[in-house]
Amino acid sequence: MSKNNLQFSFEFFPPKNKNAEESFWKNFKKLETFNPNFVSVTFGAGGGEKNKTDGFVRKLNEKSRTLVAGHLTCVGMTKDEINNIAEGWLNIGVNKIVALRGDTREPGKKYQPHPNGYKNAADMTKGLKQIGNFEIIVAGYPEKHPDSPNFEVDIKNLKQKVDEGADKIITQYFFEKDVFLRFRDRALSAGIKIPIIPGIIPIDDYERISKFSKNCGTTVPAWIKKEFESCKHIPEYYNFVSTKITSNLVNDLRSEDIQEFHFYTLNKCNLSLIACTRLMQGDYSLKEIKEVYESQIK
Repeated sequence: MSKNNLQFSFEFFPPKNKNAEESFWKNFKKLETFNPNFVSVTFGAGGGEKNKTDGFVRKLNEKSRTLVAGHLTCVGMTKDEINNIAEGWLNIGVNKIVALRGDTREPGKKYQPHPNGYKNAADMTKGLKQIGNFEIIVAGYPEKHPDSPNFEVDIKNLKQKVDEGADKIITQYFFEKDVFLRFRDRALSAGIKIPIIPGIIPIDDYERISKFSKNCGTTVPAWIKKEFESCKHIPEYYNFVSTKITSNLVNDLRSEDIQEFHFYTLNKCNLSLIACTRLMQGDYSLKEIKEVYESQIK
């Protein structure tokens, strides 16, 4: 299967300070060499970073040759507030939006829609489609959303997003091919025919990803834990293991005729850079991974 068919997109959050932003642009220019389909900018829990997101979407759109998608969430915002941000983006040529229900700022607190806001991502999708020619991307959950009681309810919610006009689905991250394939089969059985893009997360810190995964309902297989336990004190081998896991998962999915992938970078772009390089240029030895890593961080 030709590597030329591979398509990538990348997710970032707004840099927190000047130094972080300088580092971002340095690494972003390297990721742009892969000609990503688009890059997306997250919104922050509870809509707490809406001004940062709005500003950074605008800056990326101005300074980059890559298409930009802005995230919007329902939490803590009225319909008018959401619509005004979306219309502002449309006015500068940004018509891609990742429409999410979003999470509350307080861990464990149950989601409640704003009394003057959109009820959920499906409702937001419907509203945005009525005010502009937006391409709406929504979230799918291969292991179901933590708030869903079962897979049937979760897929029904996803189908509602599609019925309201969603154009694409990006999944929560996962670590094994069959998890995605089962999800795709459920979606197809429900009549969902829009593209489903696998979400991929390179593991830069096993303990942190493991903890985060518990909160979002993603299973981290035992074999991954064993891989990282064997190398936690050897940084160069840690990067090798991480990029091997990432690229193997992508290649497993490509064997199922999947060619488009969305990378959750967590603004730590080096592992995404190495994984994408490995996918485009072929397999690497440990020595070669170390050389690529060292060249990317310079």
